[in-house]
Amino acid sequence: MPHILELIRDDHDLIRNLFDELESNPETRDVRCITLRRELPGHMYAEEATLYAYLRDRVPEEIRRSLEEHSQVREALARFERIPLRGDAWMPALVSLRGDIEAHFATEEGDVFVLAERHLDTGVLFELSEIFQGEKQKAAKLVVV
Repeated sequence: MPHILELIRDDHDLIRNLFDELESNPETRDVRCITLRRELPGHMYAEEATLYAYLRDRVPEEIRRSLEEHSQVREALARFERIPLRGDAWMPALVSLRGDIEAHFATEEGDVFVLAERHLDTGVLFELSEIFQGEKQKAAKLVVV
């Protein structure tokens, strides 16, 4: 199994691909929105329960900022979900949501990953991958679509 940073990057790629599909293929938007509603919150929850929990005492300011970004993404997702799929405001809201998420991904893949590699040994990164997967599965069961 890959270590946690690889799993997180894979999730980021999956979410980017969902946005690509949402932007380019109107026929599958309803299904892709359901997938995004399941994947994104589950991903954030699993990060918070694993990587962020392990780094919180080592780099508290960075983790505080990442948690704030997660809160902003959750709020943006909630606003986005209230917009009718076929409404005029839907595509601009999608672009805005994607911008918020991409900004967070860039910070995380840059700053947080570097800090994780500096403060956590390879064994811990691999141990966290199993926990991360389990937390994502638990979160997926709680999502209401």
